[in-house]
Amino acid sequence: MENSKQITIDNIKFYNVDTHVDCDGDGNLSPIQSEDDVPFKIERIFYVFGVNDQSLRGCHAHRKTEQLLICLNGKIEVVCKDGFNEKRFLLDSPQQGLYLPPMIWDEQIYKSSSSILLSICNTKYDREDYIHDYEEFQSLVKEISV
Repeated sequence: MENSKQITIDNIKFYNVDTHVDCDGDGNLSPIQSEDDVPFKIERIFYVFGVNDQSLRGCHAHRKTEQLLICLNGKIEVVCKDGFNEKRFLLDSPQQGLYLPPMIWDEQIYKSSSSILLSICNTKYDREDYIHDYEEFQSLVKEISV
């Protein structure tokens, strides 16, 4: 395993997204620049939308990928697990992102069908980076923590 140091839910952080508010009512602007506004070089961006109300997505961990999750619309609860502990975060503003380091199991609960989740990642898509089985994830975490 490439990560020799155990990551815990304490490594998960909220980031405030720089927002330029237009007082004239013409809208707001939130620029995101690689390594300036996120703690890594951006390699991939995707968004998820049209998810049924109260549906669960995610349900995996990444071996190497770091992510910044931003709820662009609606509300999304993010459940994070480090193999020992669990913590829940509510994303409900496009002005706030949630940083997820690698080796954190996360699940997203969409609170409405109009919710949109933006994911900014430090890696390109790689099927081998995903851990979809929670028991396998727990075993890998235990190996790292020894």
